[in-house]
Amino acid sequence: VFAKIIGTYSDFAGRRLSVNQEVYKSEAETNQRNQAIAELMHAYGRIKDNPKQATDIYTRQCSVNVNAKDLAIMAATLANGGINPVTGKHVMDSKHVPSLLSVMAIAGLYDDSGKWLFATGLPAKSGVGGGIIAVSPGKFGIAAISPPLDQAGNSVRAQKAITDIS
Repeated sequence: VFAKIIGTYSDFAGRRLSVNQEVYKSEAETNQRNQAIAELMHAYGRIKDNPKQATDIYTRQCSVNVNAKDLAIMAATLANGGINPVTGKHVMDSKHVPSLLSVMAIAGLYDDSGKWLFATGLPAKSGVGGGIIAVSPGKFGIAAISPPLDQAGNSVRAQKAITDIS
């Protein structure tokens, strides 16, 4: 399962990506909340198999090393209807891009998603490493990485940079 995830991430970025083992180890040692959520989802039948394995895969995928260029290419791939504009590889079926961007718009910046969407008009996704990608469908993808994070878990400076550009 994870091989498919890292392969897809790599196709989006246009280069081979890998897990940062130090980050993964740290996250795996402190993700009790995610483990509890997975157990609850398993109890309600939303996770069908092993909730510990599901949590591990989630933690591993959150620990993939990327840089600002990788994130920008990933965002541009979404803006380009699922086709990586650098490699030309068809990474995602274009019919699924609007649904993904809709989820990014309503939940991509956690509790501040509504404020972000009002300020920029762009679907976006942030990560705990301080990165944010944003997408203007059919036009451009943009990314910025810069810790520290605000109370909602989003990069303060990356939000400012992308907001100013938008």
